[in-house]
Amino acid sequence: MQNEKPSVHCVKVSKIYDWVNNSTVIKLREMIQLEQKKFDDYICCDFSVPSGQLERTILWTTYGINQIGGSICINFKSGYGNILSVFVNGEKQAEVNEGSSFSATFTHLDSIEVQCIGNTPNCHGEFKIMFHYHPGNDYKLNSPRDIKQTICYVSDCHGNPISSDSGSTITCKELTCSDNRECVHVTDERGETILLHIVDFLVEGFICVQFMNNQGEICSKCIFPFSEVETVALCAPPGTEINFKVIDVNCRTHIIPSSSFHNKTNCIELVIMLSICQSIYSFNKVIIELIAALCQPRKCTDCHLEVHESVP
Repeated sequence: MQNEKPSVHCVKVSKIYDWVNNSTVIKLREMIQLEQKKFDDYICCDFSVPSGQLERTILWTTYGINQIGGSICINFKSGYGNILSVFVNGEKQAEVNEGSSFSATFTHLDSIEVQCIGNTPNCHGEFKIMFHYHPGNDYKLNSPRDIKQTICYVSDCHGNPISSDSGSTITCKELTCSDNRECVHVTDERGETILLHIVDFLVEGFICVQFMNNQGEICSKCIFPFSEVETVALCAPPGTEINFKVIDVNCRTHIIPSSSFHNKTNCIELVIMLSICQSIYSFNKVIIELIAALCQPRKCTDCHLEVHESVP
């Protein structure tokens, strides 16, 4: 194969001036509201219950909604001398005479039943209930006691975790001007004085915190944005660019009792500690001269290796 004679070639490459690893620690203190939206509803209806029945008559029962409480009022209008027994959550609460009423408030309601006791015709009355309930299921975050564990990770703005393959959503951007960076003189390990440049940069992104209950299920999720301004000193003369790469992230969370200063019993305070390790280097595009000869790659030829068995 015949190659050309060596000659001068120009190549544009990146020249690295300095390279450092920097660790950034960001602490966030967030207040989380535990109280959920509460809904109120009101039901009013007339009822007629046959007397002498062994089974109770159901006036109201819950279905598919938990954590219901409220106030009830049962007005026994007429019953020809009968007595009206009232049962709440399966337990007898009162015996109401004709022309009287029963009213009470309960923090938890499952069912309301009545029974007309006597030998004369039906018991007639009016039933009213004003109840309050929280939407959702039993796994909602209503108290710090519901939290068994917290998990935090770097995410996008929607709380989706970012895999290492897809890259980090943590962004680093230089705030200083590349042509007007402040200069400082520092002494290295050998006692020599060197000239470095101050680079200020912004670190920002999102953290998602998941709250796990005693059943190991996610009972709540919060997304917090974060930002921090950091400074490094490195050799970065005018015209150079700065490259940032996140190489490691560690996130920890702790729940602490709500401060009495805030006077908010339905809140918890969450402390988030985020450690970010970045690889930072300054570089610039330069043109270098090389004395080299252009050559063609050698042809690929098949090689056959003969193997002979040896007989002992």
